[in-house]
Amino acid sequence: MPKKKQAEFIRFNTIKEYINDNLKMRSSDNAVKLSIKEIDSAIETVLKEAGELAKEDKRNTVMDQDIISAVEKHLGKRYLTWQETAEEIIRQNPADLGKISKTINDYIEKEQRNK
Repeated sequence: MPKKKQAEFIRFNTIKEYINDNLKMRSSDNAVKLSIKEIDSAIETVLKEAGELAKEDKRNTVMDQDIISAVEKHLGKRYLTWQETAEEIIRQNPADLGKISKTINDYIEKEQRNK
């Protein structure tokens, strides 16, 4: 059985030109090929994770929150300011807002019992 070919998201010239134009440096072809391989692998991993998250939530659509969670899991977490957190919460669909509201209320009740 032949080995599955890695997906190609990034083009050779895109990386080569970026290094040349923005970093004002030259690059070896091998360095560009290696960076493409690693970046493509990371993109593929993130997209697969996002798809799994959507399926777990019984959706056929990959949503913003799936991509954000997958990126944070595989590429590193970005901590949001309070305002950014509020904006992310408000952007959620009504069903998820209900889940968030319940979670917050449960947390408040738990904290009040522990006082």
